[in-house]
Amino acid sequence: MPDVTEQQAQQLIAFAVQRLGQVEGNGECWTLVNNGFESVGFHKPSAIYAWGRVVDQLSGARPGDVFQFSQFQVTVREESSDGGWSERTDSRGAPRHTAILESIDANGNATFLESNVNNDRNVQRNSLRVRTATSTEGGTTTTVTVSGSFIIYRPQAAASD
Repeated sequence: MPDVTEQQAQQLIAFAVQRLGQVEGNGECWTLVNNGFESVGFHKPSAIYAWGRVVDQLSGARPGDVFQFSQFQVTVREESSDGGWSERTDSRGAPRHTAILESIDANGNATFLESNVNNDRNVQRNSLRVRTATSTEGGTTTTVTVSGSFIIYRPQAAASD
């Protein structure tokens, strides 16, 4: 089956955006994606938690792809030149979490449309870094440490009748 086009992928994103702040179906993370696939006519493979063709590299991810996280954790530590620091940790997938990629930049800063995050079953838009990196800007060093894993799926167009 062919990959969905970028225009078709935008339909999945629009489906999720229209539901921001609402519970979709039973509020589980995979339900948002599953209902979106049904609504826009994407093919759903029979395997559980598989959402299309696997995209092998993060650099190949594009909006509308589906991320399947497993025990994924991101720790962001910011250290200032005066010795002060702060740290926060975000996690997805205990054991799994499904989310729709809305956008991603070259540094691995991603925005996802997802539900059932932090005990909130409403559809949400959240930023999450998905690549380990260190950067310094204006005297502040930011270190992003990523652990766990994710699989990126490119949705497939349904077979023509």
